[in-house]
Amino acid sequence: MNLRRLAVPLLALGALLVAPAARADFATTNVQLLQGWNFHDKILHYDTNSGAMTTVTINHFSTWSYGDNFFFVDLYQGNFNDPDAYYNKAKAYGEWHPRLDFTKMFGFKMPGFKTFGPAAELNLGSGYYGYLAGVGGDLDLPIPGVVGINFYYKYDQYLKNTYQISPYWTVPFNMGPLPFLFTGFIDVQGWKTDGNPNDANNGFDGLDFLGQPELLVDVLAPFGGRSGKLYAGCEYYLHFNKTNNTQSPQAMLQWNFD
Repeated sequence: MNLRRLAVPLLALGALLVAPAARADFATTNVQLLQGWNFHDKILHYDTNSGAMTTVTINHFSTWSYGDNFFFVDLYQGNFNDPDAYYNKAKAYGEWHPRLDFTKMFGFKMPGFKTFGPAAELNLGSGYYGYLAGVGGDLDLPIPGVVGINFYYKYDQYLKNTYQISPYWTVPFNMGPLPFLFTGFIDVQGWKTDGNPNDANNGFDGLDFLGQPELLVDVLAPFGGRSGKLYAGCEYYLHFNKTNNTQSPQAMLQWNFD
């Protein structure tokens, strides 16, 4: 499947999720532009000749009567060291995260959680797929913003049967007159023997960590502009396991449509 064939259904699914936003209890959509360096991640194929990679991301999150939806599409451009000619200039990757909330549906309250219920995830990218199912929700913490965690069983194209734990956060704070946003996620999954993703018949011998924390400043608000519209800052791409150590800083701009 080449980039164009993959990008079309991913973007179409994004449009379907964004279109009914007016009927959602809450909805937010943004587009991000990132310029990164030191991308030499051979396992996930984010490996370019110079280390430079440009990413355009479309994000959508919405809540509804019985749960919430999160969806994003990443479009990558760079001189990739990829043996497949389809993917050596551009790649695409997307995820869809639907969840049900038993608190809304049945009044069920899990101790320590504001929301809790079944969670699923679909991963689809250039030469990769993964299916996840489990439970999760937002934690009940005395702080502004959202902090939560999802627990998944995962069927991975390469690792086959594994597990994944995914904490996430979006926390606003101020430093003097400047409003900031600290947001991101960490995916922790079981890793197979010798770190070989094709070694599906042996047990786990380690962990794989993938994280993308972001620190952003609200650009317009300090000057009397609309708050929460335009953010600028940085994202740090981190991917660790026993055979990989990739740390890639990225400059970032984010425009919120709502």
